[in-house]
Amino acid sequence: MFHADPAGGLAASLLARAYCDNKCRGLGSYYRRKAGVPPPPRWQHPALTSDNPALRSAAALAKQLGEANGWSPSLVRCAMDGLTVVLGECPPGKLVKLTEVRARIPRHASSLRVAEVLTDLELLEDDSVLAVRSWIENRTAELPAGFARDVRAWLLVLLDGDSRARPRSRTCVYVYFGGVRPLLENWATTRGHLREITVTDVTPRCHPCADGSGATPSLHCAHCSASPRSAA
Repeated sequence: MFHADPAGGLAASLLARAYCDNKCRGLGSYYRRKAGVPPPPRWQHPALTSDNPALRSAAALAKQLGEANGWSPSLVRCAMDGLTVVLGECPPGKLVKLTEVRARIPRHASSLRVAEVLTDLELLEDDSVLAVRSWIENRTAELPAGFARDVRAWLLVLLDGDSRARPRSRTCVYVYFGGVRPLLENWATTRGHLREITVTDVTPRCHPCADGSGATPSLHCAHCSASPRSAA
């Protein structure tokens, strides 16, 4: 939640947009004309005049990208809101991590647009691949030794691809492992190594109602067009 501060900034601009609608602006314009008062300067996002050079440049670039690519005025403003959060207190020259962008920007801002601006300014560090590799190491370390090595190798092939399979998205890696993890844990109670698992063990688990409950782990990811088997 944002709080107003005496100096204005992002919080003040959000409050102004929340409590002043077109009717309010119309009435203000009418009474100004009636009193002969010139209109105020056109509102612009505080990031465009920020004392922070990096934020000011990023906001200007967001405006340019919006005009060039047909972004709506609202999308441009929201991108500037996100840039304000990640660059407002960032030391000059320091790169912003992609995982930080996704975690910190307001919900109404597009992480894709914010990342696009930061990339063009060479201020973005894509640490998401490192994060998923760390996740793979941590999850497979929880499996028995006879399973961990092969499962880790499979997940890395999903992530990186090889001569027979294209790389999958990080989402697919998470979905695929989530689907097979219950099976791996169950097999590990009676098997010492993944290579002891046979087609007879696998096939019943790949069909609905195999256990009579009607539920079975999904081995297909909506983000990819192939099953895990084609990527292994």
